[in-house]
Amino acid sequence: MCIRDSHDAGPHRVGADGGGAVHGADRLVLSPTDLTRFLGCAHASALDVEVALGRRPRPADGVDEQLAFIAARGLSHERAYLARLRESGRQVVEIPRDRDPAAAEAATVAAMAAGASAIYQGTLFDGTWLGYADFLLRRDLAPGEPRSRYGDWAYDLVDTKLARHLSAAALLQLATYAERLETLQGVPPARLVVVTGDGVERSWRLA
Repeated sequence: MCIRDSHDAGPHRVGADGGGAVHGADRLVLSPTDLTRFLGCAHASALDVEVALGRRPRPADGVDEQLAFIAARGLSHERAYLARLRESGRQVVEIPRDRDPAAAEAATVAAMAAGASAIYQGTLFDGTWLGYADFLLRRDLAPGEPRSRYGDWAYDLVDTKLARHLSAAALLQLATYAERLETLQGVPPARLVVVTGDGVERSWRLA
């Protein structure tokens, strides 16, 4: 038996954030959060779809102080890494979420094409899968490496997580992002990086 958290925001409209099934014009728009939820509890995913399709009312909003505390700590951890990037001299372009996801992805692509050294909250959206990468970091390509669509640079993915040990869900999320990022820049990211709660950058190379 699996239990659906009554405080889970569940389905929401496109552009609000990256989690929860969203009913688009003629199809569901999903995020890596939905994929990991399905792997953990197919029943919870079925409830999300029912809500997204208007067949079931959305669960009542509630306040969970513990979840709110964890969310605040997660945002603080993310912001601390953002400050580290700026202190290291990287010029960071932030992509606002308060826009249509296709437009937000177009802004992300424009920042990559312009050679931004770091992109915060880059949007990745193929019409079905929607995600927000915590950070896209520019990497200058070495001689002999395949060129990206933008020239002599490409982008790697960085995600921040409070946990001090990596989970399969975190890597699955990054792998989903990596697939779309490869489509956008023409080459796969060289590294998937998770900055864990102790501030350590844990890197995985794509095969």
